[in-house]
Amino acid sequence: MGKIKVLILLFLLLVLPVQACSLPTIPFIQAPATSTPEPLPGQTADTLSLLVPAYAISLEPGGTVPGTGLNYVGRSGDGYEVSIDGLNATKRTGDSFYWSGVIAPGVFANYNLRLTASIFGGLPVGGPVELVVLFPKPVAAATENLDAKYHFSNLLLDYKVPTGNPVPGTTLIFEGVENLGGSDQGNRLARFSGFDGYPFLAVGDSLVWSGSLRDNVLVRYGLRTVSFDEERIHLVGTGDLWIMN
Repeated sequence: MGKIKVLILLFLLLVLPVQACSLPTIPFIQAPATSTPEPLPGQTADTLSLLVPAYAISLEPGGTVPGTGLNYVGRSGDGYEVSIDGLNATKRTGDSFYWSGVIAPGVFANYNLRLTASIFGGLPVGGPVELVVLFPKPVAAATENLDAKYHFSNLLLDYKVPTGNPVPGTTLIFEGVENLGGSDQGNRLARFSGFDGYPFLAVGDSLVWSGSLRDNVLVRYGLRTVSFDEERIHLVGTGDLWIMN
């Protein structure tokens, strides 16, 4: 019994100081949450992402996908000798031909290409290309007779724009819905700011805008109104992007 008492005494001497020095748990007080608007698809404060869903080009021996490090060297048996950023590889039909990098000041590109079947002797490659424009500042401008270094067509545009927000890559802002005529029986129209002229669109109406995103980047949008309500408008269409010399 004496040994047991000694062990209990030692245990209490070891545990009690630890408990005495323990600090009470202070509940964490969380600051009130502030609502931050969700960025629109393809857009952040500093970038605008545009998709070319079906980019295609046919390369002859010695040819290069413009603006990239993707080069076609020539045939090699049943394959194709290519060079990717200076590194040689043998590819076959269906193989990947990927490249990412800066193609112009303020423009990053991601080429997700693949080799397709060759019919006329060249090397056809195709696939989606994502273009990311850094720090865009849209300004309305004409896009006729451009002396462009690169031209990307058939950009896929699909935007659901909340009320009070700009259509990505434009100066146009969706302001909300109005009943034309001022009564409940009037036609409901979407109202925009940033137009030079009539600011209303109905479902099915077209919306065309052209301008610059940067000093060296211009775009032209051909959109159409799919639907709208008091909270948002849905626009779809295609576009063109030019990168200037």
